[in-house]
Amino acid sequence: MKTLTQSLLALGLISLASNGFADLPKAFDYNKASTNYVDNTSSGAVATFDDMANKTYFGGSIGPSDSSSYCKNANSCEDKDTAWKIFGGYKITERLSAEAAYVNIANIHKTPTSGSTAGSVQVSDISAFTAAAVGTMPINDQIDIFGKVGAMRWSSDNTAGSESGFGMTYGIGAKMHISERTKLRAEWEKLPSIETAPGEKTDVNMLSIGVELSTY
Repeated sequence: MKTLTQSLLALGLISLASNGFADLPKAFDYNKASTNYVDNTSSGAVATFDDMANKTYFGGSIGPSDSSSYCKNANSCEDKDTAWKIFGGYKITERLSAEAAYVNIANIHKTPTSGSTAGSVQVSDISAFTAAAVGTMPINDQIDIFGKVGAMRWSSDNTAGSESGFGMTYGIGAKMHISERTKLRAEWEKLPSIETAPGEKTDVNMLSIGVELSTY
């Protein structure tokens, strides 16, 4: 009888012990976790960066500029020069882009017939930074036309000193697709009311032709 009681007591203790160990937390399986874990923390940022990079374009162009009212009250004058620019843009939608450019507009000179600089040569070196919204419309599979309007920060280094200021700029143009990512670009731009000397302003017209390279 005593032996039976001891046996039953031993079985009860074993049962309690097994139930207690069952309730303890299990060891973390690092191998299994590393196999099933997927890192999604940076996928959105990478996708966003890739999307932005695939919507950009850049290029350069060159052509004649004409400072239309520069030669007023001048004895001898040269109001034409060769201008050039470099530009880059971001395609917001299929029809709308944002574009920025640096424009080396003109190096012009004249000999005024009146004023404090009368009889002496006056030289003006004009440049500008521009930012514009560009609207594009396809004509066919190879030709697009576009119009743009924006703002500029111009500077004019001249004999009388240096002038700078803000103004408006606008233009129209066309693009011809040479290949999937290369376009031949021709445009006309107006950069109005640029000071070439204290109290003197001129409007500049620029015609240019160049190449545009895109990532899309």
